[in-house]
Amino acid sequence: MPVIGISVKQLSDLLGQSITSEKLSDTLEYLGCDVDGMGKTIVYRCPNCGFFMEKQEHEEGPKRCTQCGHEQEEIFASVDEEETIRLDLLPARPDLFDAGGLSRTLKGYLGIEKGLAEFDLAPAQVDVFVSDELQREESYRPYIACAIVRIAAVDAKLLRTIMKLQENLHWGIGRDRKLASIGIYDLDTIKGPIYYKAVAPEELEFYPLGNAEEKMTPKQVLDKHPKGKAYAHLLENSKKYPLLIDSSGQVLSMPPIINSEETRVREGSTNLFIDVTGLTQTDVHKSLNTLVSSLVELGGSVELVNLVHGETKTTTPDLALRKIRINAERARRWLGINFTIPEFKELLEKMRFRVDGRFPNYEIYYPGFRTDIKHEVDIFEDLGIAYGYHNIQPKMVETLTVAQARPEELISEKARQIMLGLGYNEIMSLMLTTEANHFTKFQLTPGEDHAIIENPKLVEHNIVRCHLMTGLFESFVKNKRKPMPQKYFELGNVVHVGNEKHDTNTWEERRLCLAIIGPRASYAEIRSYVDGILSELGWTGTYSRSSHPSFIEGRCAEVEIATGKIVLGEIHPQVIVNFGLGNPIAVAEIPLAVLFK
Repeated sequence: MPVIGISVKQLSDLLGQSITSEKLSDTLEYLGCDVDGMGKTIVYRCPNCGFFMEKQEHEEGPKRCTQCGHEQEEIFASVDEEETIRLDLLPARPDLFDAGGLSRTLKGYLGIEKGLAEFDLAPAQVDVFVSDELQREESYRPYIACAIVRIAAVDAKLLRTIMKLQENLHWGIGRDRKLASIGIYDLDTIKGPIYYKAVAPEELEFYPLGNAEEKMTPKQVLDKHPKGKAYAHLLENSKKYPLLIDSSGQVLSMPPIINSEETRVREGSTNLFIDVTGLTQTDVHKSLNTLVSSLVELGGSVELVNLVHGETKTTTPDLALRKIRINAERARRWLGINFTIPEFKELLEKMRFRVDGRFPNYEIYYPGFRTDIKHEVDIFEDLGIAYGYHNIQPKMVETLTVAQARPEELISEKARQIMLGLGYNEIMSLMLTTEANHFTKFQLTPGEDHAIIENPKLVEHNIVRCHLMTGLFESFVKNKRKPMPQKYFELGNVVHVGNEKHDTNTWEERRLCLAIIGPRASYAEIRSYVDGILSELGWTGTYSRSSHPSFIEGRCAEVEIATGKIVLGEIHPQVIVNFGLGNPIAVAEIPLAVLFK
């Protein structure tokens, strides 16, 4: 998990009072942050593009800029050093990713400032026109949200804080820019209105950030620029690329890759234009709300932006208060804390909520940047934090139990040790996949025996797997340029439809799947491994000829064992081509145990 360093002095300045490193560390632990320790951070700056890089005192300084690719023999000059507290990023609380958001929470917890943090939003003066082209598959990045932040002249420290928060949000919410990416610009360099549209790879040129000497087309950015090469995979299936352009034709950015040099934020900038683009509307708005609310804590004021999409006109950011209903009696039972009603309200205000209602039912109002709140239990958690889990007196449970491993875990662990002994590497893939990857590419016809997700969050996760081959083949695809042969296995559950005894009409099965890719992968080789596995498990079975669409006819077999049927053989060449691979593959899938049927 990424670790961030936050300046102790900056936190003290924002809190309006001095706080010792020890007290800060303890308080953050009580808040649920994972403190990685204190240390001195040295700040370096690229002489070419001005990008800031931070290193710990014991680490060697940088000689190459990760932003523009500038490289030199000497270590970059240091521009600052400060005492920092190091925290593991909490993906559930992106509002704690920087000094601004962290100070807001600490003010409540330390009793400096309680209750809701509310925001005054100035009316919109800038329009952003969104093209329908961004909805199409060949240029799909359909969602955008924007804001303007007016702030005192940006100095080097504030610029560094903004850049760090931007990158932390890219990781914490945006999945390394895939789901959401952020652009921040000097508004004074932009002539409105602004257009968010798709352009051809060679349609226009602009100066990418960090390169004021050479204009590049979008395609050249992906081929030549360090950031372009690092994130080119996000646009690899696109025939057109998303771009933000102002009314004079000046390029603001090429999301999710890079901003333009002309519109970069510099020391002295006072008006910032912010955009967030992405694949999911939820993540786009989460990122924007978190960013602008933190900038308010750093002294900024927020102005709305109009988004015009055809006949539809909306404004962002949406920082309106949200509310959730909770029951105080239920909170007492969940936490085992018999707090009074005044204590109940005081604890919630300490966590920056507003409380309305009468005992036992209350409406809790919370700000838009608290993206982690989904259920009343999330409020109960904050109640526990405000009370202090360290203040809860431990006591013995009334009944004691002796734990033991479930049978399927015992057999799985034995199978894992066997596979590692045979020289295989274990993978762990997601249970959710797509019909195309799970059936079509394997020359299988989707039937009614697999579970379909009704409202999937991502189009890549719309069914539950019913075999384990997909994850192994996706691993082969990712490692196809690595030396051959490769041997992988996976131990995991698959889900089948057809269990009337269960309200979900499904049942689960624990399986072991092993696969080999390489010039000499064959039926004989995979059978030798299956023989070894059965022998080590103490199982017996009889091989018989079988036919399966995913395997070569005449090179596929099945083995009847107590837990079901093993299928093994050489994969059909068409399946190999479907995955873009070029070596023979042999696979075996072994049922280990039936679960919950």
